[in-house]
Amino acid sequence: MTTTVKEAYIGSGIVYVNGKDVGNASGVEISIEQETKSLPNYRGGGGNYASTTKVTAVNLKMTLNKFSNENLAMALRGAVSVLTAAAVTDEPITAMVDGLADTTKLIDVSQTVTVKDSTGTTTYVADEDYVASAAGIRVLSGGDIADEDPLLVSYTSLAGNALEALTESGVSVPVVVDGLNDDNGKPCVLKFYLWKPSPTASLSIITDDYASFDIEGEVLADDTKVAVGVSKFFKRMAA
Repeated sequence: MTTTVKEAYIGSGIVYVNGKDVGNASGVEISIEQETKSLPNYRGGGGNYASTTKVTAVNLKMTLNKFSNENLAMALRGAVSVLTAAAVTDEPITAMVDGLADTTKLIDVSQTVTVKDSTGTTTYVADEDYVASAAGIRVLSGGDIADEDPLLVSYTSLAGNALEALTESGVSVPVVVDGLNDDNGKPCVLKFYLWKPSPTASLSIITDDYASFDIEGEVLADDTKVAVGVSKFFKRMAA
């Protein structure tokens, strides 16, 4: 008697790119591009006499919800550098009334911020003459600072990291999806040997809901996989 085994699938899992956990991933999708060549049947009756289909590309797309600079570096082919907290003294800026005079570093607004005139003799009053934010100094209309006044700002910079976008060339990295079939609780692991992500086409910066972004790239053939019957692109292992 033949037993029919039902195997439905609801996928979840942790995505590792080059061994690093990329955080919450709301989607992972494989797409295979194909090209078919056909030889028409000229012997009567129509149709084709022969046909062959060639795989032209294997693509992997993931949708990520973790907006870290490390993840965005993959999406924007960028480089990430470390920012250390440091005291900044008398950085010159130019006032813009009701606009932003941005600073070179992130301002730690929980620490003291001092804004003076260009001679350093006049100290302006926060929330009356200006407002400080992480991005810089916004001069308030009605205060004692005029438009285009040269100013000196002193502050403590925030520690963190910075992303310089579109500065790197594409690299190929391994991807492992440590997955689980939520329908039956069994593991499902996929290994992609060489994934080369392309720059993302769009990135939402201001949203009214939790944002996500897509990274898509081609899965390249891995020439180290030479055994008969072994894929050069990826494999799926499931219990």
